[in-house]
Amino acid sequence: MSTIIITVDSEELDRLVASTVRAMRRSLDVTVVDLAKASGIPRPRIEAIEAGGATTRAERHDITAALSWHRRARTTSARF
Repeated sequence: MSTIIITVDSEELDRLVASTVRAMRRSLDVTVVDLAKASGIPRPRIEAIEAGGATTRAERHDITAALSWHRRARTTSARF
């Protein structure tokens, strides 16, 4: 029997989240202030996350939901 050990580099996840949040926010023309308001996460915390700071699962969920809502709202308004 073999044992497989899986390690997770939390710093790599933080870098991935940072680059993804920043890229999505910019592609949607959403400011940090707007994202903070929509997600309920304070602006300094959003800035820290975009700089590669650690995130909680709840923060990642709130940011994703806020950006997804903004994207849907923007897409819907473009149709009319």
